[in-house]
Amino acid sequence: MHTLRVLSLTCLVLIVSPASPARAQTATGWQSVQALSPQTRVQVKTDSHKADCLVTAVTDDKLTCSQSVFSRSEIQSIKLLNKTKSTLTGLLLGVGVGAGVGAGIGAAINAGDAGSYLHVSGGKGAAVGAGVGAIIGIPVGALFGHSTNLFATTIYKR
Repeated sequence: MHTLRVLSLTCLVLIVSPASPARAQTATGWQSVQALSPQTRVQVKTDSHKADCLVTAVTDDKLTCSQSVFSRSEIQSIKLLNKTKSTLTGLLLGVGVGAGVGAGIGAAINAGDAGSYLHVSGGKGAAVGAGVGAIIGIPVGALFGHSTNLFATTIYKR
C-alpha cells in the first residue's frame, strides 16, 4: 500500500507542477519558429487539419516539414512536442489509476461470500487487484500519454 501512495503522489506532483521558468519565458512569435533547428518534432495546427512532423526549413512565409509545406497564413499554432515526458507521465497515470481501480475491484470480489472455494480476504483481493490493474494500466497509460502530447509547448499562435 505504501508503494501505491508514493506512486499516486508522484503522479499528482507531475500533473500539477508548474511549468519550468525556461518554458514560461518561451517566445511565441514567428521568430521562435525560425529559430527551430532541423529535425525538431512539432505539431502544426492549420485551418483545415493538425499534423505532427519534423521541421526541415523555415522562411519568412512558410514552414517546411518532412511531409508537407505550410504557409504561415494558414498556420493557427505550432507546438514543440515532448513525447518522452508525455509518454512516461501517461504510463505513471495508467499505473496509478489501474492499481486504484484494480484494488477496488479486488476488494469487492467475494467480499460477502465467505463460503466460496476461492474466497480470500478483502486485503489480499485488493493487493492482487491492484497488481493486475497496474499491469493493465501500463500500456494503456503509455499510449494515452504518447497520443495526447501532455507537455507540448506552444511556440507560435496566430
